[in-house]
Amino acid sequence: MYKIYIIEDDINISKIIVEHLSKYQFECYTVQQFNHVVEEFQAIQPHLVIMDINLPTYDGYFWSRKIRQLSNCPIIIVSARVNDIDQVHGIENGADDFITKPFSLDVFMAKVNGLIRRTYGEYASSESNSISITNTTLNSNTVRLYTEKHESLLTLKEMQLSKLLFEAYPNVVPRQKLLSAIWDDESFVEENTLSVNIGRLRKKFEAIQSRLEIKTIRGLGYQLVEAEE
Repeated sequence: MYKIYIIEDDINISKIIVEHLSKYQFECYTVQQFNHVVEEFQAIQPHLVIMDINLPTYDGYFWSRKIRQLSNCPIIIVSARVNDIDQVHGIENGADDFITKPFSLDVFMAKVNGLIRRTYGEYASSESNSISITNTTLNSNTVRLYTEKHESLLTLKEMQLSKLLFEAYPNVVPRQKLLSAIWDDESFVEENTLSVNIGRLRKKFEAIQSRLEIKTIRGLGYQLVEAEE
């Protein structure tokens, strides 16, 4: 299930978006604190962001830039501003698409589904191929980890971590390399952020009955190994 983070200060519009997206099996999260958008984004690890421009504290352009420093997660701006300059400014600040209010829910869903397909699905770039080790395959195009009978959809950070571990197998990936590769600005990273993401990823390996596991190498980093029988 794809996760969508909705940053909208109009409660009615936010409710309509959530109700409509939920019908199509999207997992929706609405902003809780407008001065902590980055922290909420990092906690949720969404696959797509819906962003208004006129927001309390800072506007949507500011938060789009902040998110783009951390992630390539697609961003759709939804705003009542209709000037071309606003749309250009949105794209220049990291947004992938712009929808003006009021909007058709059918058009809205078409844009959401189109971005999801281009980023994670059938139209995703084919530059990165699948990597398979033992019974487990990582597909960075579809952002999925799977075995013969099971699969799990990863967050973007989980996918980035997995790719580094798969590509390094069976070697250890230093903790610093993981941090540097995933976060452009390490000042955003709390001490346990990497550990939390590794913990979530371990659970997904278990859920798909992978024969691989992530081993902590104290003082060095993490290593992908074949689990002992």
